[in-house]
Amino acid sequence: MRVLFLVQYPRQAPSPRYRVYQLVPWLEEAGFECDVEPLIGEGDYAAARSAGKYFDKSRMLAGGFVRRVSALLRARKYDLVYVLKGAFPYGPPIIEQLLRTSKVPVIFDFDDAIHIHKKSVSHRFLDYLKSTRRVGQVAALASRVVVPNEYLADFAREFNSAVTIVPEAENTDRLVPRQAHKNGSKIVIGWVGSSSTAKYLTLIEGALRTVCDRFPNVVLRVIGGKFESEGVRTELVDWEFEREVQQFHDLDIGTMPLPLEEWSKGKSGCKLRQYMAAGVPGVGTAIGYNLELVEHGRTGFLATTQDEWVECLSKLIESAELRNTIADAARRDVEQRFAINVIGPQLEAVIRETVDDFRAATPNTVGGAGSAAA
Repeated sequence: MRVLFLVQYPRQAPSPRYRVYQLVPWLEEAGFECDVEPLIGEGDYAAARSAGKYFDKSRMLAGGFVRRVSALLRARKYDLVYVLKGAFPYGPPIIEQLLRTSKVPVIFDFDDAIHIHKKSVSHRFLDYLKSTRRVGQVAALASRVVVPNEYLADFAREFNSAVTIVPEAENTDRLVPRQAHKNGSKIVIGWVGSSSTAKYLTLIEGALRTVCDRFPNVVLRVIGGKFESEGVRTELVDWEFEREVQQFHDLDIGTMPLPLEEWSKGKSGCKLRQYMAAGVPGVGTAIGYNLELVEHGRTGFLATTQDEWVECLSKLIESAELRNTIADAARRDVEQRFAINVIGPQLEAVIRETVDDFRAATPNTVGGAGSAAA
């Protein structure tokens, strides 16, 4: 079974890392031959996620489009093409339209509410080339759609009846739990993300200010973004993939605030799940998939109002025992529900079923070098 994965970014980016890269070794152990081709390579990733640098970004996209055309010409060598968030993010879905005629089944995977427009922080000059309608168009073109939660599945079913939910996996061998929590002289409340999502910390600004005033030993550590607010003691730290595990272990409490809007319902709890895997008790906004991910009071806390955020954070700050109890339960939950050896078989089954169904409906299809029974 040969599978070509078309992703937009290299493994440093969370979406392709969680949906594709970390599952490839498991699929290969199951007998698959996997090729992963990002639109933007590792050498260009930092520039691609930075503001400005429009000439460099135009060059990257032009080169990426050429590589996508090359992939299109090679598509029939594979048993299936797996497209994450779109083969090319701008303009009409030309690549997907041509893939449909290539006699190779296509799975379209999207793990965010990308059908809802959000202004880009990194490349606003290309916003006008992004159409929210293309998500539905690509979904309709695909042999099957794969999403991580029911909210996105409901949207996808408007365009395609073959929709399967495959949750995001967590590499529990890499993201191991931290040592037990102790009552120390400093309590670190953490947030991990990017420059585009750090703005959501303003949603709990009042709660953070209250907590910092109530507990002089508390500091907010922002990893991967920028945030400052009067009365909130803040440390800014650059996110590093190589140091990510240690950066999680240095936190006492994790946070995932989200706006109370439709876009948030498409999120899949990545930050909260990472905290849970790392043995860091998390507090998230009570919306969307967070409500399925966290059992309030047992594997984490969910809050909506400023008072609820203050209450949840305060409980965790005051009790190392509670932090340890939540951390242990959360880690066990991740191992049982989201470990790679749990999600890997789900993805394998979806790929095999998609290939089998496509070949049954297209008897003259030769497929790639492998076979559905490989």
